[in-house]
Amino acid sequence: MQGGYLSRNLTVNQLLFLTHLLLVLILIAGFSVTRYQSEWSTRLNNEVVLAEQIIAPLVLESSTAVAGRNYAALTLPSQKQTLLNIEPLLLLDVTGVSDYSSQSVSVRYQRDIADIWRMDVSTDEINQTRKQRNDLGSALTTTTQQSDAQRKKITYLVKKLDGELKTIERAKLMSKTVALPWLLPAGDYSYKFLPDEKVLVVQTPLVNKNGGTLKAVFDASTLYHLKTQIVKTLFLEAAIALLASVLLIIVVSNSIVSPLKRLANKISQDIEKLDISDMKELKRQDEIGILARALQSLTEKTQSQMKLLRHLSDTDALTGMSGRHKYEDKAEVLFRTSQSKQQNFGIIICDIDSFKLYNDTFGHSKGDEVIKKIAGVLLAVTRNNDLCFRIGGEEFIILFTDKDANNVHSIAERMRKEVQRLAIPHHTESGIVTLSLGAVLATQASGHWSYQNIFDHADEQLYKAKGKGRNCTVFSEIDASMAPTRNVNHADNAIKFMD
Repeated sequence: MQGGYLSRNLTVNQLLFLTHLLLVLILIAGFSVTRYQSEWSTRLNNEVVLAEQIIAPLVLESSTAVAGRNYAALTLPSQKQTLLNIEPLLLLDVTGVSDYSSQSVSVRYQRDIADIWRMDVSTDEINQTRKQRNDLGSALTTTTQQSDAQRKKITYLVKKLDGELKTIERAKLMSKTVALPWLLPAGDYSYKFLPDEKVLVVQTPLVNKNGGTLKAVFDASTLYHLKTQIVKTLFLEAAIALLASVLLIIVVSNSIVSPLKRLANKISQDIEKLDISDMKELKRQDEIGILARALQSLTEKTQSQMKLLRHLSDTDALTGMSGRHKYEDKAEVLFRTSQSKQQNFGIIICDIDSFKLYNDTFGHSKGDEVIKKIAGVLLAVTRNNDLCFRIGGEEFIILFTDKDANNVHSIAERMRKEVQRLAIPHHTESGIVTLSLGAVLATQASGHWSYQNIFDHADEQLYKAKGKGRNCTVFSEIDASMAPTRNVNHADNAIKFMD
């Protein structure tokens, strides 16, 4: 009712002004938010890179010290001075495990108290150090049959233990009493910005053998003020853009009603089918022409990106093969085409043997290399008109038409032998990576079989191959005398032969 009232009581230009003003507000808000996110992300990333460059020299030094459990190197006055000279650095935590004694190491530097101390001092360590000092002190006072050199050495050791005892007692006390001004986030991350505390937390791994972590907290108050400045700047730019848009709407509203309606009608169409190449507004040199050409450019880019996204969704990124999405589109179509042309239909399902064990043993990056190599073998063996798909982590499917049984079995066996010939080392009985295959040829006489029936039958042959000890091909030819297996359930086999 209210919309109808406005349309009856406002002129077209007034209504156009109000609607376009609302559109401009939405666009400005959207662009401002997007730009804010982009600007803030860029500034934050720059600060992170700068922080990582600052702590990069400390990582190597700390890794070396942690490897040898060298607390002296971590807490030297020169080290403290180095950290004090890094003005934005508010806190530095170094934790790790010694490469030689497998003992933990933990040291903290805190700018507000201008000190650096151990965080891993235990009561047992204090008691043991105190006992060593007392034993040496007793030996110094009770034993008279000592040379001057021995007494000097014992006296030196006593003083050294006194210093160590004082240091670790103080470290133990500081660990209990010195509180952090912020709650440091836990978990595995490279950086976190804490806006409420106005600090940037950067975390990086140590490079010693047993590993560790260096966590640094930087003063991000400047970054926080920069965030406020970005908001103010964007707000000012948005206000200017809004003012300019209002003036533009007032000036051109009388001349853009009709062309805008035509553009609106085009925009409302399906973007993939949209074609505005025949619009006369494209030849205009005013704002309408710019808008029309911008819409054409955006449409072409969007259509191009949608084609690219469709291609990416159809292609397995690791192997370059067709992926599961394309398989689901093509499999039934190819099967029905073979039926309509009275051609035989073949399917081979391949599965890399003990692939989970390979990944667990050699790592997923090596596993990816194996998948790429085997995909290359499958593509090399098949013909140009055969369809190859990667439908799972280590599972491949090959579909083809017009093949006889001998050809199907021959192709499958060649795939298996070519993979075996790669001789990729593996911790299995054969000592290499192998392939198990289930192959099926559906003849023209198997018209009562559906594609799903044929797939289930091929899957059953694959599990038979697994059951025979892997690295083999099990082939079956479907003819009119065979009935499809209903509700095939390989759950037990899947558990028994899980890779």
